[in-house]
Amino acid sequence: MREIKFRAWSKTLQRLVPIWSAIETRGDNVLRPINSDFVIEQYTGIDDRVGNAVHENDIVEIDYRRGDHTVLDPQTLGMVEQYSDVDTIVRGVVHIWPSTGAIINHTSSENPEQFVGDYRIPQYLHINKDCIIIGNIHENQDLLEEQ
Repeated sequence: MREIKFRAWSKTLQRLVPIWSAIETRGDNVLRPINSDFVIEQYTGIDDRVGNAVHENDIVEIDYRRGDHTVLDPQTLGMVEQYSDVDTIVRGVVHIWPSTGAIINHTSSENPEQFVGDYRIPQYLHINKDCIIIGNIHENQDLLEEQ
C-alpha cells in the first residue's frame, strides 16, 4: 500500500514549508490549505532513481526509447547491434491521476528532432523509479521550455 504524505508550497515565502503549518481539518477530516497562499502537493508513492520522494508538481526527466531494433548476424544469428529510433530524455510535470497513477504532462525533449513520423513526443507518460527529479514548477518554470 502506498504511503500517504503531503508537502506544502508557500506562494508568499516562495519555498516549501512544513505541512502542518499550511493545512487545517474540519469535521470531515479532509485536509485543506489554511488559505490560498498554500499549494498542497501529494506524494506519488514513487521515489526517483536516487531515492527522492516524487510529489505532484515536481519536474522529472525520463529516459525514453521507442522503436527498438535488433540486428542479427545472418550466419550465426548472434546479435550484431541494437538501436532505437528514438533514444532521448523527456521531461515533464508530475500529476496524480486516480485512474492511471502518476504521470507527467507538459512534456518536452532534449532531442525533439528524433520525434518524426509515427513517433511523437508523448503528451503523457507514466513515471516509475527510473525517473529523476530536476526541479518543481514553483521554482523551475524555465525547465519546461523547449530545450
